[in-house]
Amino acid sequence: MNKEEIKELQQFEGLIDGLISDNYGCCDNFLSPSIVTGLNNNLQKLNASGKLKPSGIGNKNDFHQDKTVRSDQIHWLDDKSVNAYEMLFVDKVGKFMGHLNSTCYTSLKSFESHYASYEKDRFYKRHIDQFKNEHGRKFSIVLYLNQDWMDEDGGLLSLYPKAKDQINISPLGGRMVFFRSDEMEHEVHPSFTRERTSIAGWMRDE
Repeated sequence: MNKEEIKELQQFEGLIDGLISDNYGCCDNFLSPSIVTGLNNNLQKLNASGKLKPSGIGNKNDFHQDKTVRSDQIHWLDDKSVNAYEMLFVDKVGKFMGHLNSTCYTSLKSFESHYASYEKDRFYKRHIDQFKNEHGRKFSIVLYLNQDWMDEDGGLLSLYPKAKDQINISPLGGRMVFFRSDEMEHEVHPSFTRERTSIAGWMRDE
Protein backbone atom coordinates (compact mmCIF):
# COMPACT_ATOMS: atom_id res chain seq x y z
CA MET A 1 0.00 0.00 0.00
CA ASN A 2 1.51 3.36 -1.05
CA LYS A 3 1.32 6.66 0.85
CA GLU A 4 -1.71 7.89 -1.11
CA GLU A 5 -3.62 4.67 -0.43
CA ILE A 6 -2.76 4.85 3.28
CA LYS A 7 -3.95 8.47 3.44
CA GLU A 8 -7.16 7.54 1.63
CA LEU A 9 -7.82 4.65 4.01
CA GLN A 10 -7.27 6.95 7.00
CA GLN A 11 -9.75 9.45 5.56
CA PHE A 12 -12.37 6.75 5.01
CA GLU A 13 -11.90 5.29 8.49
CA GLY A 14 -12.06 8.77 10.04
CA LEU A 15 -15.37 9.49 8.33
CA ILE A 16 -16.81 6.17 9.50
CA ASP A 17 -15.53 6.65 13.07
CA GLY A 18 -17.16 10.09 13.16
CA LEU A 19 -20.46 8.68 11.95
CA ILE A 20 -20.41 6.01 14.65
CA SER A 21 -19.38 8.27 17.53
CA ASP A 22 -20.94 11.63 16.61
CA ASN A 23 -23.59 10.83 13.95
CA TYR A 24 -21.50 12.54 11.26
CA GLY A 25 -18.05 12.40 9.74
CA CYS A 26 -15.97 15.37 8.64
CA CYS A 27 -12.76 15.25 6.60
CA ASP A 28 -10.68 18.25 5.59
CA ASN A 29 -8.73 18.06 2.32
CA PHE A 30 -10.77 15.08 1.12
CA LEU A 31 -9.58 16.03 -2.36
CA SER A 32 -6.46 17.98 -3.30
CA PRO A 33 -6.73 21.79 -3.66
CA SER A 34 -6.19 21.53 -7.43
CA ILE A 35 -9.19 19.20 -7.83
CA VAL A 36 -11.35 21.39 -5.59
CA THR A 37 -10.37 24.43 -7.66
CA GLY A 38 -11.15 22.55 -10.87
CA LEU A 39 -14.59 21.56 -9.61
CA ASN A 40 -15.31 25.12 -8.49
CA ASN A 41 -14.25 26.41 -11.92
CA ASN A 42 -16.66 23.91 -13.49
CA LEU A 43 -19.47 25.34 -11.37
CA GLN A 44 -18.59 28.91 -12.35
CA LYS A 45 -18.62 28.00 -16.05
CA LEU A 46 -22.04 26.38 -15.64
CA ASN A 47 -23.29 29.50 -13.91
CA ALA A 48 -21.86 31.81 -16.59
CA SER A 49 -23.56 29.76 -19.32
CA GLY A 50 -26.93 29.74 -17.57
CA LYS A 51 -26.89 26.00 -16.83
CA LEU A 52 -27.50 26.30 -13.09
CA LYS A 53 -31.21 25.93 -12.40
CA PRO A 54 -33.37 26.83 -9.38
CA SER A 55 -33.56 23.93 -6.96
CA GLY A 56 -36.73 22.26 -5.78
CA ILE A 57 -38.13 20.09 -3.01
CA GLY A 58 -39.14 16.44 -3.30
CA ASN A 59 -38.35 13.81 -5.91
CA LYS A 60 -39.69 13.44 -9.44
CA ASN A 61 -43.09 12.27 -8.16
CA ASP A 62 -43.52 15.22 -5.80
CA PHE A 63 -41.28 17.99 -7.16
CA HIS A 64 -42.05 21.65 -6.49
CA GLN A 65 -40.21 24.89 -5.85
CA ASP A 66 -40.52 26.87 -2.64
CA LYS A 67 -38.00 29.67 -2.22
CA THR A 68 -39.07 30.21 1.40
CA VAL A 69 -37.54 26.79 2.12
CA ARG A 70 -34.71 26.51 -0.41
CA SER A 71 -33.13 29.14 -2.66
CA ASP A 72 -29.95 27.64 -4.15
CA GLN A 73 -29.24 26.81 -7.80
CA ILE A 74 -28.00 23.40 -8.90
CA HIS A 75 -26.69 21.32 -11.80
CA TRP A 76 -26.67 17.52 -11.66
CA LEU A 77 -23.39 15.76 -12.45
CA ASP A 78 -23.57 13.40 -15.41
CA ASP A 79 -22.60 9.89 -14.30
CA LYS A 80 -20.87 9.48 -17.67
CA SER A 81 -18.94 12.75 -17.38
CA VAL A 82 -15.50 12.86 -19.03
CA ASN A 83 -14.51 16.04 -17.17
CA ALA A 84 -11.23 15.19 -15.44
CA TYR A 85 -12.12 16.79 -12.10
CA GLU A 86 -15.58 15.25 -11.95
CA MET A 87 -14.10 11.84 -12.78
CA LEU A 88 -11.58 12.15 -9.93
CA PHE A 89 -14.34 13.18 -7.52
CA VAL A 90 -16.67 10.34 -8.52
CA ASP A 91 -13.81 7.83 -8.47
CA LYS A 92 -12.85 8.68 -4.90
CA VAL A 93 -16.44 8.59 -3.69
CA GLY A 94 -16.75 5.22 -5.42
CA LYS A 95 -13.73 3.95 -3.48
CA PHE A 96 -15.30 5.21 -0.26
CA MET A 97 -18.55 3.40 -1.10
CA GLY A 98 -16.58 0.23 -1.77
CA HIS A 99 -14.87 0.60 1.61
CA LEU A 100 -18.24 1.08 3.33
CA ASN A 101 -19.60 -2.02 1.62
CA SER A 102 -16.61 -4.17 2.57
CA THR A 103 -16.28 -2.98 6.18
CA CYS A 104 -19.81 -1.93 7.18
CA TYR A 105 -21.93 -4.22 4.97
CA THR A 106 -23.93 -1.31 3.56
CA SER A 107 -24.86 -2.76 0.12
CA LEU A 108 -24.45 0.60 -1.62
CA LYS A 109 -25.00 0.41 -5.37
CA SER A 110 -25.12 3.90 -6.89
CA PHE A 111 -24.28 7.55 -6.36
CA GLU A 112 -25.94 10.79 -7.48
CA SER A 113 -24.71 14.34 -6.96
CA HIS A 114 -25.12 17.95 -8.05
CA TYR A 115 -23.26 21.22 -7.91
CA ALA A 116 -24.91 23.77 -5.62
CA SER A 117 -24.51 27.53 -5.66
CA TYR A 118 -25.85 29.63 -2.80
CA GLU A 119 -25.57 33.30 -3.68
CA LYS A 120 -25.33 35.80 -0.83
CA ASP A 121 -28.37 35.53 1.50
CA ARG A 122 -29.52 32.20 -0.05
CA PHE A 123 -30.33 29.26 2.24
CA TYR A 124 -31.90 25.82 2.71
CA LYS A 125 -34.10 25.46 5.80
CA ARG A 126 -33.89 22.52 8.21
CA HIS A 127 -34.67 19.20 6.47
CA ILE A 128 -33.60 15.59 5.94
CA ASP A 129 -32.45 14.13 2.61
CA GLN A 130 -34.72 11.08 2.52
CA PHE A 131 -37.96 11.33 0.53
CA LYS A 132 -41.23 10.20 2.10
CA ASN A 133 -42.12 8.00 -0.87
CA GLU A 134 -38.60 6.79 -1.77
CA HIS A 135 -35.96 5.29 0.49
CA GLY A 136 -32.93 4.67 -1.73
CA ARG A 137 -30.70 7.37 -0.25
CA LYS A 138 -28.65 5.97 2.63
CA PHE A 139 -25.76 8.40 3.13
CA SER A 140 -25.38 12.07 2.27
CA ILE A 141 -22.11 13.86 1.54
CA VAL A 142 -21.28 17.51 1.01
CA LEU A 143 -17.97 18.57 -0.52
CA TYR A 144 -17.23 22.28 -0.21
CA LEU A 145 -15.55 24.16 -3.06
CA ASN A 146 -15.13 27.61 -1.49
CA GLN A 147 -11.80 29.39 -1.73
CA ASP A 148 -10.39 31.13 1.37
CA TRP A 149 -13.66 30.98 3.33
CA MET A 150 -13.70 33.09 6.52
CA ASP A 151 -15.90 32.91 9.62
CA GLU A 152 -17.37 36.31 8.81
CA ASP A 153 -18.63 34.95 5.48
CA GLY A 154 -21.26 32.88 7.34
CA GLY A 155 -22.84 30.09 5.29
CA LEU A 156 -22.58 27.51 8.05
CA LEU A 157 -24.00 24.01 7.80
CA SER A 158 -25.93 23.12 10.96
CA LEU A 159 -26.51 19.50 11.89
CA TYR A 160 -29.22 18.51 14.36
CA PRO A 161 -28.44 15.01 15.68
CA LYS A 162 -31.15 13.43 17.81
CA ALA A 163 -30.72 14.00 21.55
CA LYS A 164 -27.46 15.89 20.97
CA ASP A 165 -26.42 19.52 20.67
CA GLN A 166 -26.51 21.34 17.33
CA ILE A 167 -23.25 21.15 15.36
CA ASN A 168 -22.08 24.04 13.16
CA ILE A 169 -19.63 23.40 10.32
CA SER A 170 -17.86 26.04 8.25
CA PRO A 171 -17.87 25.37 4.46
CA LEU A 172 -14.11 25.33 3.94
CA GLY A 173 -12.89 24.31 0.49
CA GLY A 174 -11.94 20.62 0.36
CA ARG A 175 -13.92 19.73 3.49
CA MET A 176 -16.34 16.81 3.20
CA VAL A 177 -19.21 16.07 5.58
CA PHE A 178 -20.87 12.63 5.75
CA PHE A 179 -24.08 11.55 7.50
CA ARG A 180 -27.13 9.28 7.24
CA SER A 181 -29.69 10.62 4.77
CA ASP A 182 -32.74 9.38 6.68
CA GLU A 183 -31.67 10.49 10.17
CA MET A 184 -29.70 13.72 10.20
CA GLU A 185 -31.70 16.93 10.02
CA HIS A 186 -29.55 19.75 8.69
CA GLU A 187 -29.72 23.34 7.50
CA VAL A 188 -27.69 25.62 5.21
CA HIS A 189 -27.46 29.14 6.64
CA PRO A 190 -27.09 32.21 4.41
CA SER A 191 -23.73 33.58 3.40
CA PHE A 192 -23.29 37.18 4.51
CA THR A 193 -20.72 38.23 1.92
CA ARG A 194 -20.45 36.06 -1.20
CA GLU A 195 -21.44 32.95 -3.10
CA ARG A 196 -21.12 29.60 -1.28
CA THR A 197 -20.35 26.59 -3.49
CA SER A 198 -20.43 22.83 -2.97
CA ILE A 199 -21.27 19.43 -4.38
CA ALA A 200 -24.03 17.54 -2.58
CA GLY A 201 -24.29 13.81 -3.14
CA TRP A 202 -26.17 10.72 -2.03
CA MET A 203 -25.04 7.11 -1.79
CA ARG A 204 -27.90 4.77 -2.64
CA ASP A 205 -28.67 1.09 -2.17
CA GLU A 206 -30.55 0.83 -5.45
